[in-house]
Amino acid sequence: MKLSELDTPALIADLDLLEQNLAAMQMHADALGLRLRPHTKAHKIPALARMQLEHGAAGICVAKLGEAEVMARGGIEDILITTPIAGDIKYRRLIQLIRDYPQCRFTQVIDNPAQVSPLATLATAAKVEVALMIEVESGQARCGVAVGDALKELIVQINAVPALRFAGIQAYSGHLQHIKGFAERTRAARDAVAPLFDYIERELKPLGLAPTVVSGAGTGTFAACEGLGFTEIQAGSYLFMDSSYRQIGDERGDSFETFHTALKVWTTVISTPTPNRAVVDAGSKCLSTDMGPAQPEGRSDLSYRSGGDEHGILTLSDGCAPLALGEQLMMIPSHCDTTLNNFSTLYGVRGDEVVCSWIIEGRGRSD
Repeated sequence: MKLSELDTPALIADLDLLEQNLAAMQMHADALGLRLRPHTKAHKIPALARMQLEHGAAGICVAKLGEAEVMARGGIEDILITTPIAGDIKYRRLIQLIRDYPQCRFTQVIDNPAQVSPLATLATAAKVEVALMIEVESGQARCGVAVGDALKELIVQINAVPALRFAGIQAYSGHLQHIKGFAERTRAARDAVAPLFDYIERELKPLGLAPTVVSGAGTGTFAACEGLGFTEIQAGSYLFMDSSYRQIGDERGDSFETFHTALKVWTTVISTPTPNRAVVDAGSKCLSTDMGPAQPEGRSDLSYRSGGDEHGILTLSDGCAPLALGEQLMMIPSHCDTTLNNFSTLYGVRGDEVVCSWIIEGRGRSD
């Protein structure tokens, strides 16, 4: 059907731009000599994960066990779960996932010695191997064991259990992804992980404990990985992009033009109370505001703000022609991940033609 025939609000992926983003990130990863392991929390759709793998990705990342279950069911066979788990329910779910999909390779991130023993007991009883990657503190002050003796001891503890395998180190500095200015962002990203790579060379390598995999970086910081010791990139937002990423700049200037904004929300004007104010049918339940307001595509004379759960308010600049009731506009989300999680379906569009759609199978799977 034509785009104009699609009911609103609707989540849109511009397929031409999305395919350019797929190729561009794989090209950058290849040029850096690193594997690309895209973070699929950005899209939560197995079909898009397969597209990333077909373009050359080595595997995928997910944030939660629930997402891993969705991706395994969708045929994805190399999955890194990047958030630590705790508690018997989660440990048993991980073991069951490994048993249910023996053809898949799952890696679970941990950061605490207390996670090792229960996983070892369950893995031994189930006669499966659990691959564990250790997250290290990389400046975000979130999860992660400190670089030093605690890291070394955790590696030794994992290696001592036949049912467990030390699968590497995760060093992700999520707080640095949106630093404005390429040079400043790159410097901060390299400084955040410099102690880790120094410790690997100085302490772990002589003991035979050096990781074969160091995973990290993201859409904003992948270029900082050059020559550091990373083996793979966890970028996710590059596939869709959003207005907040466009504002951080790249090596060419103040706008991040390395990737294109392929994710959009199609909206309809449902009210025109005054000549300089219009209301669209996409509020905070469609366009997330955690990274700021969305932006009307190609309309610098309009500004958007949330008007509540179901309403978005457009303010028209002086001299702007009034919007008509029923007029349709495209909005660029400020944060692709949280906007996507508001919808059940993603529509693929080429020009003004809707050519395909995907159910967002991992929507809401924060379990």
